[in-house]
Amino acid sequence: MPSPSSHQPLGRNAFTLIELLVVIAIIAVLIGLLLPAVQKVRSAAARSKCQNNLKQLALAMHSYHDANMKFPKNTNRDPANPGGWQGWEYFSANYVILPYIEQTALFNQFNLQGTWSANLTGPMNQPVSTFLCPAAEQAPPRTQISWGGPGTNYAWSSGSSVRTAWSAVGSNFNGMISVTDQLRMANINDGLSNTILASEIISGSGSNSSPATYPKDMQFVNDSTFTANITDTNFPTLAQLNAVGTASPVGVRGNGGTLWGWYAHSQSLLNTSAPPNWEHPNTGGNCCPGGAHDWGYGIIPPRSYHDGGVNAAMGDGSVRFLNDSINLVTFQCLGHRKDGMPLGEF
Repeated sequence: MPSPSSHQPLGRNAFTLIELLVVIAIIAVLIGLLLPAVQKVRSAAARSKCQNNLKQLALAMHSYHDANMKFPKNTNRDPANPGGWQGWEYFSANYVILPYIEQTALFNQFNLQGTWSANLTGPMNQPVSTFLCPAAEQAPPRTQISWGGPGTNYAWSSGSSVRTAWSAVGSNFNGMISVTDQLRMANINDGLSNTILASEIISGSGSNSSPATYPKDMQFVNDSTFTANITDTNFPTLAQLNAVGTASPVGVRGNGGTLWGWYAHSQSLLNTSAPPNWEHPNTGGNCCPGGAHDWGYGIIPPRSYHDGGVNAAMGDGSVRFLNDSINLVTFQCLGHRKDGMPLGEF
């Protein structure tokens, strides 16, 4: 008599091909659903870290103001070393606030009576995490481009004017940070909460060859292009800005956003002449002696790799996210410390 077990069906030890394909399809769908969520979380974390960096920089500026009763200017040198623009060692405001962001040891490495090259390859070549946004691309190495550095993704606002660096003096300058003047909080007539102190920039491609790599590089179109198209340097219209941005370039500089210790626009200064993440490359007038735009005219707006806008530190130390779609005049007024006009929504 056969045993009962001989009448039981044989057990299955493997998936059929159809079942395997169904499982793979389900896993693929789950991955497709999870990846955007993971990316969104990572982007939110990077944006939060970036905001914290700007907050720390703004508080450092406030601490400096408390100690000195004024904000620093964006050029700092040894008065006894008048060796020309390079010998004078024009270090940015980032240099003087190092002790206020827990970088006293790095601050003490600078020698304002020493040579430019020693400071450039020494302390100025040290990366500082507070100057770097985690969402940004890494700066090109110094071996790839002259006047390069360890990277910087934040710059102080010189205001709404298209006048830059040594042209941004006196009535040509309307922001919170200048290359020549040290302002007090009382000089911010429109109110600290209504005026941008700093915002974001991105590093250049590392190439000085045309055409400019958008949005990384700066192109140059001669100062005459600015004077021919822009009637009000403090409040250029979008049409005027676009006329300059689409002009034929005569040169390109790809080392912006690399050298946190240097005073120039696109290294430690920006302006609010054009909207955030402007559709054209940063555009200067006459080209510069070094990096990345030292004088004359320039359109150097905030830029970032965050979706839809940039982070900005206001004069009161608060940090706001400003959308790319912000009204141009509103954005220009946010950079201008004493325009006296009512602000729109931002």
